[in-house]
Amino acid sequence: MNFDAGTGNGYNCLRRQTNNLASDAIKGHSVGSERSHVDYQSDLRAAPVRPRLNRLIHQIPLVFVAVFAVVGVLLGSCLPDGALFRFWLPALAFTSLAFWLAKSKHSKNWLLAAAICLPLFMARQANFATDYYSGTILSAASEIPQPAILRVQVDRPVVLRRNPLAEIPSRRVLSPWQTQFEARVTELRSGQRYVEASGRVLVVVEGKLTSFRPGDALELYGSLRAFPSPTNPGERDLRPIYQRRQLHARVDVDSPDQIVVIQTPNNLRTTLSPNRWVASFADTSRSLLLQHTTETTGPLAIALVIGQRDFVDSDTRDLLLVTGTAHLLSVSGLHLAIIVMLAKLAAMLVRLPQSLEIGWILSVCVAYVAITGGRPPVMRAALLVAALLIAIWLQRPSQPINTLALAALVLIYWNPMNVSAVGVQLSFLAVATLLLCGRRLRRSSSAPAIDQALEKEERLNQLADSSRTPIVRYGRVGIGMLAQMTWMSACVTATSIPLVWYHFHVVSPISVATNVLLSPLLVFALASGVGTVFLGLISSTLGGMCGTVCSAFLWLMQQIISLAASVPYGHAWLPSPNWYWVAFFYIALAASLYWRQSHRVKWLRRSWIVVWGCIAWWTATTPAELPTGTMEATFIDVGHGTCVVLRLGDESWLYDCGRLGNDTGSSRDIDETLWSLGITELDGVFLSHADSDHYNALPGIVKRFAIREIITPPGMLAENEKGALNAVRTAIAETRIRVREASAGQTLDAGKLPIRILHPPLGGVGGNDNANSLVLSIAKGALLLPGDLEPPGTQSLINQPRPAPGGVLMAPHHGSLTMNAEAVLQWARPRETVVSGGRRARRPEVAQMLATTGSGVHVTATEGAVRVRIDAQGQIEIRTWKQAPW
Repeated sequence: MNFDAGTGNGYNCLRRQTNNLASDAIKGHSVGSERSHVDYQSDLRAAPVRPRLNRLIHQIPLVFVAVFAVVGVLLGSCLPDGALFRFWLPALAFTSLAFWLAKSKHSKNWLLAAAICLPLFMARQANFATDYYSGTILSAASEIPQPAILRVQVDRPVVLRRNPLAEIPSRRVLSPWQTQFEARVTELRSGQRYVEASGRVLVVVEGKLTSFRPGDALELYGSLRAFPSPTNPGERDLRPIYQRRQLHARVDVDSPDQIVVIQTPNNLRTTLSPNRWVASFADTSRSLLLQHTTETTGPLAIALVIGQRDFVDSDTRDLLLVTGTAHLLSVSGLHLAIIVMLAKLAAMLVRLPQSLEIGWILSVCVAYVAITGGRPPVMRAALLVAALLIAIWLQRPSQPINTLALAALVLIYWNPMNVSAVGVQLSFLAVATLLLCGRRLRRSSSAPAIDQALEKEERLNQLADSSRTPIVRYGRVGIGMLAQMTWMSACVTATSIPLVWYHFHVVSPISVATNVLLSPLLVFALASGVGTVFLGLISSTLGGMCGTVCSAFLWLMQQIISLAASVPYGHAWLPSPNWYWVAFFYIALAASLYWRQSHRVKWLRRSWIVVWGCIAWWTATTPAELPTGTMEATFIDVGHGTCVVLRLGDESWLYDCGRLGNDTGSSRDIDETLWSLGITELDGVFLSHADSDHYNALPGIVKRFAIREIITPPGMLAENEKGALNAVRTAIAETRIRVREASAGQTLDAGKLPIRILHPPLGGVGGNDNANSLVLSIAKGALLLPGDLEPPGTQSLINQPRPAPGGVLMAPHHGSLTMNAEAVLQWARPRETVVSGGRRARRPEVAQMLATTGSGVHVTATEGAVRVRIDAQGQIEIRTWKQAPW
């Protein structure tokens, strides 16, 4: 069903042309002599590299041009900004063009392409970066949110999503909706006056606002902040993603009342703007899909039809990711192919002539690209469709690989940062794989006569099939289609695994089967979803009927995805391989396509995929060894919360895992830090006490890491405790992790380093959960972890023998100014104190309070993750992620 994959005839033609060219080249070496096919194959094997390269350049010139364009963008991103790259490089490009046009021969066409593309796309990248950094809103925004008043103009359709926190009982006062839109800044309030400003912002409003359209002028009262830089090892830097979307900052608005409409466009040109019509249609489509589908399938229908994935909850996104089916509900070329198929069917029903049919399909493609937000995968598919239709109209041959390269050139010039976008990379990789592997079911030859013999054999097989019964004939066709779909899915999975693994930390072999099962269902789900929108505009009854069909197919897809996600060993969460190892995989794979295709090359290519995977798994899951006797503690920046990764010899432990406001149970920051250390299993997790900001990420962690045991203070997980612990109890029960209770006086051996429990006593102390926090002393007091300890637990702790001075202390209760800090500091006498806290921990008073005994103070909220290493001699090394990343 994939339009991009349906190019087998074009490839057969291309292959025959290539074979003819090769045959002619061989004949040119022996004019007037008759050569056998064996001689031709021998000559091909012995052909020097340069003629083969010249033939490839002649056959797929745009591929080489696209490669030079990518190299130009990468080089341009490494060079400093300036007028040199805005003016002189384009001039150099055209000068080079004139030079090579005057002197080049056919064999130097690749030099001509390099001379043009390299400087041209370097200049395009430099111009793009210069335009972005010229936005004045960048200097006004910082990573710490600041109150701001802005005047903006909406320039993208509004996106509506469900507020994930509104479903939590303690957050029912929140609006069940959240609105997002992009806008261009025109003015910024400075004191009592407005000053002119430039740049674009992402506006997030707590509430439902669907009346805004591109062109509306608004005044916003909210919090302005820059997109944050990574603060933990392994954390993905999201700033390039926003830069690719030309977004400079984010504005958070607490309620719709804090937005004032200054002006609604009243001129005819703006009122009839295609952007406003597209936004109105997208809003109407969203409402119809929500109205005519169920509560569980509605978000999937919106993502499927109009490309707004924000409705899909995080749990469903994880299921799609681990089953390798995220692309099915992310608008892409496959969806456009289905839309084109429906448009083609409609044109056939009304019997449109060819020219009108081509115009109709092109119009549908343009409309679908606009409605879905102009995403690169859809634009790539639209360009392929347009090129093919224009070739049909002009009666000219079309080479799919060249057309794909043309689409790449257009997308790169439109936005040079598409080169580094993982979605764009996966889209082009999948299509290129389908194009190259779509003909692998047939045997290949290197002589036209053999191709003719194969075609005759196929015709004989077709004649034999015509004499069989319909059941046998259709059964053979069905089995053949299933085999081809399985082969295609396996090829795409094999080539995309390194890229998906590197960016998303997951390897999903089960995706081969799930994609084969879900692709036919996707056709009916999308077709009925489109029918829900268009027929819903005419009749609510017809729209409801289509919506029911769409919901049924989406429900079936959900069940298959859930079942696939539960298959043992169907997927694995793993640390990412090194980027250069991933790049080497694709370089070697591309190089293998250059050589003549033979069984040996095919087996070498398949063996390379397996060998690469084994080496990548071994290197990614092997943590860097610590020196003998050295312990390491990494305090992750989780905001107001606590999570400490302990590496004790060859063992890995966690002390707490949660943060304030993490009601959805996300563990992303912790997961990425563990993966960056090469950790796939934990010897144990200490939960200090029953405050949610110390344990609420555990359900997410147990999904991705093997945990041997969980250690808690006495009674923490008792059934009569807080209801917020239900998710933790459920996660522990489902994974059957052993739970142990620990109290003062017990000692554990972890990696040959003693962990002594200092608090609480077996019977506990008076007071709340904080007072009974689990306090650990590691390596005889070299590292002290007291949780949220507060009186009367503080008095119980300091009555115990004092540890040796000069160690590292985690500040109790996130460095709270209300705790009895002086007593703990005088008792512990640390050399360094680490504060795991959020916004309140940034205050200068916190550092002053903790430094009263001369201790150095490190706050995760300002310095990012803090890594502490203590060697066998007690020497302490501290590094912070923002100042000295490791």
